[in-house]
Amino acid sequence: MGKFFSGGRLIALLVLIVLLVISAGISQRSRAIEQSLPGRIIRDGFSLISRPFYEPAYQISTFFHRISDLMTLYQQNAQLKAVANENATLNVTVNEQRQQITSLKQMLAFKDAEPKFALIAAQVTGRSPLSWNSDIVLSAGSSSGIEANMPVLNDTGALIGRTVSVSPDSSTVSLLTSTNSTDGVSSDIITRYNESFGIITGSGTSDGLLSMQFISQLSGSAKPGDWVVTSGLSSIFPKGLLIGKVQSFSSNGSGITRSAVVVPAANMNYLNNVFVLIPKRGQVLS
Repeated sequence: MGKFFSGGRLIALLVLIVLLVISAGISQRSRAIEQSLPGRIIRDGFSLISRPFYEPAYQISTFFHRISDLMTLYQQNAQLKAVANENATLNVTVNEQRQQITSLKQMLAFKDAEPKFALIAAQVTGRSPLSWNSDIVLSAGSSSGIEANMPVLNDTGALIGRTVSVSPDSSTVSLLTSTNSTDGVSSDIITRYNESFGIITGSGTSDGLLSMQFISQLSGSAKPGDWVVTSGLSSIFPKGLLIGKVQSFSSNGSGITRSAVVVPAANMNYLNNVFVLIPKRGQVLS
């Protein structure tokens, strides 16, 4: 190494470095000079020296750029999820409002179509999962004119039950589907030829359905698909309130009567706005 930098070789090296520096300075001033032989020598030398270092530097730079891109994508994804959640919440709210508007329209239509009844509108404010098919709590009570043993209808006018206990600002309703009540609803199957009376109670075998008992075997014209209404043979329920539709018949062991499974006309799983039916002054429920 000492021999390499001794004597004329060191001087020659210094001269070469000076020439290269001068050539580099000149090449920056003039594009034409940049294409000169010294300029090309500098570029070639720089390219040869930097080549082993370029690929690792490129890989490192690319890695950090990808990390940056991933962070940007993560942030954008989080923003999109937030927007999606907001839209989902908005859609649920809109659907609930649409259902509420539809229910209120149905209530207005029924109230206009039934001038013979005095109706008090109320909302369902309580329903226990443990007694889902048995009872509900309403937002209106005695201060609104409600008393015990008044029929309760859904927003389209189908019978859902009767009030059993009343306080000033709330009422408890026993549903038709309840199996806890021993009182049935006197009912009638609408047929073309004769009346088919029976008693409606909650089904003890199928939740959400009704059982119609004590149907005379003589009422042979009744068939599945026929509508069931209140018979009027009651001091609580007026005649003609819609109860449901016959699903099937079965004969009792005695052979004197038969029973039927009845599907409620009201959607018992969705009860929100309801009517309490109050007799008008001088009106007799029969």
